[in-house]
Amino acid sequence: MSENNETNTLQGDDIKINLQLLHSVVRLNTLLMATVSGVIGGLSLFLITYLSLFRGLPEPGHYLNLLGVFLPGYKVSLSGAWIGLFWGAVIGAFLGGMFYRVYARSIESQVRRCIERNRVGGDLMQTTLRMSGKHLGLALGGVVSIGLVITTNWLVIRGTADESMNAMLLSNYLPGYTVSFWGSIVGGVQLFFITYIICLIFSWLYNIVAFSRGGHSCE
Repeated sequence: MSENNETNTLQGDDIKINLQLLHSVVRLNTLLMATVSGVIGGLSLFLITYLSLFRGLPEPGHYLNLLGVFLPGYKVSLSGAWIGLFWGAVIGAFLGGMFYRVYARSIESQVRRCIERNRVGGDLMQTTLRMSGKHLGLALGGVVSIGLVITTNWLVIRGTADESMNAMLLSNYLPGYTVSFWGSIVGGVQLFFITYIICLIFSWLYNIVAFSRGGHSCE
């Protein structure tokens, strides 16, 4: 009886340690995702700005200059490229970290089940994690829809809503969208569900391919 209690205690301690390790890994991966996304976002905007600047056209970066509406101080110029590097890094890091943090919940729940079922070591290494369309849709859909709401309302706050012809073109793809507060909500909701459905389809196809190759999960 005492041996069983001791075994259960040891197993409980192992599960606790593994879960603590899992939480640490999620935090580390969130930091890495934010860092990588920030570097990619910053360098991409920096290089695109320089590319537009040196194309030799009469009005270099005509459309790219529109980003200055949302990124204070940014314009297609030598100094603007560095400002773009800063804003691209900040926004990229924020979006990357937020995206991974939301999606990591599906990874955490699957690994937790593996640990609690004592599928550790080699078994866990060979376990195929399912791509959660629900969490992927929540993460990606949330990012793009919130982005639309924020950028639209920024145009409203600046008082340039009536002049934002490019933004108004979105109404061709998102019925009911207008450059206004309620229009941004309508457009954001539609964009969220469109992204969510795409993520469900993508994850379904991914899981079919992954498990057709002999993968097994903890479910």
